[in-house]
Amino acid sequence: MHQVSAKSAYQVSVFSSSQKVYSNNTCSESQISFDCLAEAFFRLAIEKMSDTQKTILVASAEILRTRVLTITGLADILSCKTKVPYSTAKWNLRALMNLGLVTGGNSENKGEPSKLTPPAMLLVSYLEEQKE
Repeated sequence: MHQVSAKSAYQVSVFSSSQKVYSNNTCSESQISFDCLAEAFFRLAIEKMSDTQKTILVASAEILRTRVLTITGLADILSCKTKVPYSTAKWNLRALMNLGLVTGGNSENKGEPSKLTPPAMLLVSYLEEQKE
């Protein structure tokens, strides 16, 4: 098991674009707050998520506001609504699950409703604001 330690912005090397993400950071190294963490989270998400993943995430939020669906059902509706092929929608939903942005059933707990996590909802709000 890997041990995670806190590092300053200048030490981060997990993402190839970490310097780009942090070079525009308006937070000082001594100032750690929710706003600073949220800013870094949004910048990393924008940089590292594909356009398809962003589309799937935002469309999922819209669909799940009024419906209770499994991942499979959500992928089916997403493919119709976004014109993304079903298999691509399902694959991207699984990728979003691996990122901790979407929860739902898997081979061990089939039928569990899909939901967006609180960080995903923050990201969706941010992405929707950026479109305006």
